[in-house]
Amino acid sequence: MSFLRDLRVAFYSLMRTQGLAITVILTLALGIGANAAIFTLVRGVLLKPLVNRDENRLIYIRQSALGNWRRQHSILRARNPGFARQR
Repeated sequence: MSFLRDLRVAFYSLMRTQGLAITVILTLALGIGANAAIFTLVRGVLLKPLVNRDENRLIYIRQSALGNWRRQHSILRARNPGFARQR
């Protein structure tokens, strides 16, 4: 019962100071809207996977150490015979 009484007191005090009530409502609306816009942007740019045409033709090349270069290069050349000629 105390919660309902607190809500009633809060509502009446906001009605007495309408300028403050409008300021509070606008601040909440702007904060919620900005939050939704930022999360929509982050989801669209960072979280959704990129759409690539011909995904099966994409390759990922990395070199972890200088000593492993010959082994990795020979594996890559074995998988793609045209790699050595594309320099």
